[in-house]
Amino acid sequence: MPSNSFLEDFREEHRQLRDILLALRSAIELGDSEEIQQRISDLADTAGPHFFYEGEALYPALTALYGDEYVDRLQAEHEQTLAATRALAELGESEEFTPDESERALQLVSDLLPHIGERDGMAVVLEVLPAQQVNAIAKARMHARKTKKTIHEAGRPRGKRVMAKQSAPRADSKIRHLKSRAAISKALTRMRVKIVPKKRAK
Repeated sequence: MPSNSFLEDFREEHRQLRDILLALRSAIELGDSEEIQQRISDLADTAGPHFFYEGEALYPALTALYGDEYVDRLQAEHEQTLAATRALAELGESEEFTPDESERALQLVSDLLPHIGERDGMAVVLEVLPAQQVNAIAKARMHARKTKKTIHEAGRPRGKRVMAKQSAPRADSKIRHLKSRAAISKALTRMRVKIVPKKRAK
């Protein structure tokens, strides 16, 4: 089981993001431009490292437990969250919010709040991951914070498919005795192994 320290840090980051978003919503409703800019700045500073290590290390680590399809869905939702956060950061560059900008910002905050709440529940999943994987996520977190990763650097990791290939031999050993193509395909389906066709060189 991972250390309570890491799990608490993980959950505390979600609390911080939640509180920043709630404070931002209040500032927008009050029309306090200075407070709006400050809260959006706080959001970007906190979300950058957090979203970076979530996408880079946490979600890929869930592949063995949940499969590629579920993790792909998490990553797609992650991209939407990043897009909303980046949109808020762009709005934060305005010195004065127009009514349309205020309405847009409130909608973005409303879109982000459920995601933050849902991802906090990921701590329950982290409890059952092997210690080695959790330590790798914790290291990715420390690196993201130390290097101050931004919301523009966060995103879908480029090494995701490489990690999937590394786990392939385990599946291969289970189907090596199967001869027919149909039998192999059926076995792969039961194990939820997703085959990604190679792209032809142009």
